[in-house]
Amino acid sequence: MRLSIFLLFILLLACKPISNEDAPNVKQIDYTAMNLSTSKITLLKDAQKKALEWESFQDLLTGLENYDHTARATNKIIDHVNNMLLTPEEAFQDQAIFSRIKVLKTRLHIYKSYLGYRIKTPSQLEEKYNNIILALDELIIQMNWKVNEFRQSNDKLLEDLKADMDPEEK
Repeated sequence: MRLSIFLLFILLLACKPISNEDAPNVKQIDYTAMNLSTSKITLLKDAQKKALEWESFQDLLTGLENYDHTARATNKIIDHVNNMLLTPEEAFQDQAIFSRIKVLKTRLHIYKSYLGYRIKTPSQLEEKYNNIILALDELIIQMNWKVNEFRQSNDKLLEDLKADMDPEEK
């Protein structure tokens, strides 16, 4: 009987929740002191007009502006990226753009996973976040190219072909 009471006592001590005094000393990370990147690339001309019509992309930009470096906020941003893949704007339906979106999604998942680590260094956190911004910049470059350069060069080629055909018809 005494043995069972003793074992019950040990079991209760082992299952006791950790109080703040017993918790290991984990440093809080000061995100304001870190050198976090911001997007350096902007959408231009027609790409900007088309992107304003793409609700999922606008939600992504808003989410990144208000980002608080929590797993919950990261999940919301990942949801916006998933919506971008599910409901792409017609002007941005291109394999290169989809690939850039998937790279952005992957880097967001890596960052979210790293946020769950108990021991993390500010420099590693900074690097992983800056990789997200780099992926966003590369996506924006691809969006600019698709709408402004690729489309315009194709339109120019069509005009040239029509101009070449007109003299032959006469």
